[in-house]
Amino acid sequence: MKLLSIQIGFFSGLLALSFACSEAAAQDAKSKLKAPGVSAMGSPIPSPSADQSPTESEKRLIDAQKTALQTAANKLCEQIQVEESDVYHRLSFFQKPTRLDPNSYASVEELNQWRSLLTELKDRGDRVAGLYHDLGKDFDFELKNSKVPVDPRIASQFKSILLGAFPWETINKKSSLFDQYVEAHRKLLDFYQQNWGAWQPAGKEGKPVFKATALNSTYNRLREEIMSTGQQLNDQYTAMTN
Repeated sequence: MKLLSIQIGFFSGLLALSFACSEAAAQDAKSKLKAPGVSAMGSPIPSPSADQSPTESEKRLIDAQKTALQTAANKLCEQIQVEESDVYHRLSFFQKPTRLDPNSYASVEELNQWRSLLTELKDRGDRVAGLYHDLGKDFDFELKNSKVPVDPRIASQFKSILLGAFPWETINKKSSLFDQYVEAHRKLLDFYQQNWGAWQPAGKEGKPVFKATALNSTYNRLREEIMSTGQQLNDQYTAMTN
């Protein structure tokens, strides 16, 4: 497979991921990361007392606050959705069996191309981690720039529910495994380059055979680390979509 076609394939589509957030109206639950709906908060926007009907002005203000809260949350959730999908799509190319076979690389130059792609993957992964880390701060920023005054107590309550809707334990574990996976792949590419041509075509087990026993041991260790970490990483992605 040509490297150019792989690079183009990175941008050919986005894998839809859905997370354990509350339902939001008029959204496709299978393709969108959901922000908690305002209606799911137990009426956080205070209404006039029972013996006093809201005026039209009060109704408009309540609706405006609801819209501001929902718009800010949806924007941030959709941003994470897009970035997560891009990372997952890029990651899928490194999880192909051919990446664990040095015979699939035509030259040292091709190794360098894949090393650059791995750096891009790491940068994208760091960006996703940053979006999660800064979610609360970014929500405050979006709400501040909505030009709709929202009661700080209501905004704080909504933000708590928004943040609480994310599976943070899974997210943090996924992030750690992602870093381990990228680092293991980097070591494998370095190993290929340092020992270029010191292997033979795949043997009976479908793995390349290196001329030196020590090289075989190193390769098998790196290969197992990548496969194991990759499976754990996929498990965390699956957990986030259930």
